[in-house]
Amino acid sequence: MSAPPRPAIPIGRTRRQVMDLAGRPAAWINGGRLGIGEGTLRPLVLLHGLAGDALTWQFNLAALGTDRAVLAPDLPGHGSSTLEVGPGHVDDLARWVGDLIDAWGLSQVDLVGHSLGARIALSLAHQQPAKVGHATLIACAGLGSDLDHQFLDRLADASDLEQSRLAAAKLFAEPGPLVEPMARALTLRQSVPANRAAIKALLDANRADLSERLVTRDWAPRVPVQLIWGAQDSIVPPPPVHSIPAGIPFHLLPDAGHMPHVEAASRVNALIGSFH
Repeated sequence: MSAPPRPAIPIGRTRRQVMDLAGRPAAWINGGRLGIGEGTLRPLVLLHGLAGDALTWQFNLAALGTDRAVLAPDLPGHGSSTLEVGPGHVDDLARWVGDLIDAWGLSQVDLVGHSLGARIALSLAHQQPAKVGHATLIACAGLGSDLDHQFLDRLADASDLEQSRLAAAKLFAEPGPLVEPMARALTLRQSVPANRAAIKALLDANRADLSERLVTRDWAPRVPVQLIWGAQDSIVPPPPVHSIPAGIPFHLLPDAGHMPHVEAASRVNALIGSFH
């Protein structure tokens, strides 16, 4: 006798939902119109970058979630999820995401990751390819380009508003109205010593790995992947076109920096929607 169907988890919109995952909190936002377990399309799981949180995706959640669940977790060390990051390497974080997907009762999802989150998505695609349908990597850390490690250190230390303004401004191709609210949100978070310690621990755990340039045979997974990059990204500069494996779409967006899903949200949403 088969088990009764699992009821869908209700939609939380921009209200975070929290569950216990291995004895620690795991938080996420469901920004789609459908709940977990509803619909026929694979849910999209959106993974933010270092010192971000689920609301990094505020310009993408509704647009991507018209016909599927769109789940944006707070990664360990961020938002309302656990501050216990453990070893903190991208591979460990990928296993955490895989465990969260299991806890949601999902067998397969599509992944969209930004910066460190993109590298986590790539790691999960290698670790558990059957769990990943398609993956979109936005400004993926470590794909053959030099990271601005000085910026990352300043980001981890951005505990006052002036520091945060400098860090937030560098995320975009041009100064704009989003710099100030992002700086204030960063200051609010990073002014808490425990939060700052978690971000520094993650940065230290991944510094050496992200400094190594990956070659084609090392990073191309067995699942379909597309790359999206801001042409003016000075934090994780776009990799050379010749370094991208054949058959992987590479979208270079003009007039966008390290946050193309914010600066060019409509274009990025369209690229994600057509690929997934």
